[in-house]
Amino acid sequence: MSKTKSENLEHRFDAGEDVVDYFQTGVVVTIQRLTELSRILNLSAVAREAGIPVQSLQAKIRRQTPLSGKETAALVATLKRYHLTTI
Repeated sequence: MSKTKSENLEHRFDAGEDVVDYFQTGVVVTIQRLTELSRILNLSAVAREAGIPVQSLQAKIRRQTPLSGKETAALVATLKRYHLTTI
């Protein structure tokens, strides 16, 4: 990993952001991005398909709490299953 990427990951980790997912999936899914997508996607349906309790995802969006690695992986897998991606 280049020094720039390493420093970026360290900064994101120190800031409490989830750093697992882009390098594992090539897709960016954050609470901020989901908040933006909520205008055009039914996030309750996405949560159900991903196996995430709807209330948990709604609370995370409302509080702007970061997604766990498992939640992000489940959401990414669900989006990919329907040929959707986000950047």
